[in-house]
Amino acid sequence: MSCEWREKIGPYADDELAPAARQEFSAHLAECSECTAALAEQLALKKAVRTAASKFAAPPELHAAIYRQLHPEKQSASWWRWTAMAAGLAAVVLAVFLVFPRSVEDKTMVAGLVDQHLMTLASVNPVDVQSPDTHKIRPWFQNRVPFTFFLPNVEGSSFSLVGAKQVFVQQKPGAQIFYTAGGHKVSVFIFQASDNARSSPSWKRERSFNSCSWREGGLEFHMITDASQDEAYRLAEMFEQVNHS
Repeated sequence: MSCEWREKIGPYADDELAPAARQEFSAHLAECSECTAALAEQLALKKAVRTAASKFAAPPELHAAIYRQLHPEKQSASWWRWTAMAAGLAAVVLAVFLVFPRSVEDKTMVAGLVDQHLMTLASVNPVDVQSPDTHKIRPWFQNRVPFTFFLPNVEGSSFSLVGAKQVFVQQKPGAQIFYTAGGHKVSVFIFQASDNARSSPSWKRERSFNSCSWREGGLEFHMITDASQDEAYRLAEMFEQVNHS
């Protein structure tokens, strides 16, 4: 690619840019289809590698083979020295298989949803169905997800409904509802819950986003946004109220 911003795509995807630089690059993405496409490709690759890493592990034979190649002169070392070296080798092998620096918690549902939110921000077509009318969004999901849900009326609030799309995260089909709140973007993800247990919204910081998760009416909700917790909580409350069973 020829864009002079191309070197910032990797650091942006890994959330390694300073806040000012990240905001500047986000503004650039809105104008550059070349960087937008490259970022979407990078995020898709990271997601695929993380999914594979959660399913496969290095076999013991590979550990032993690498050790023999690294230490051919120490095959007769005493058992305690071999144990110490094996521990070091395990760390090396772990570093090899973790092809990008992600913590264990990045393999959770929320980490996948942050990637999905980033892909939406980077896409020139962020939603599958675009409409500010909730009565057009809900019917679109019929026969696309195995559950029903309700959307709050956000007229008169600081939120504007942009549209929605179908998503698959950790092999679970779900709905992504996309909002704006001033200059902020909000994704609300909805999945079928494993039970009817109810839980109140709980917040955490995932990379540079606020994330919120809760359960209501047999559904599992997740919100990812760069808006403040106070602002985003109002939208979470509206979703709770309309889906209360």
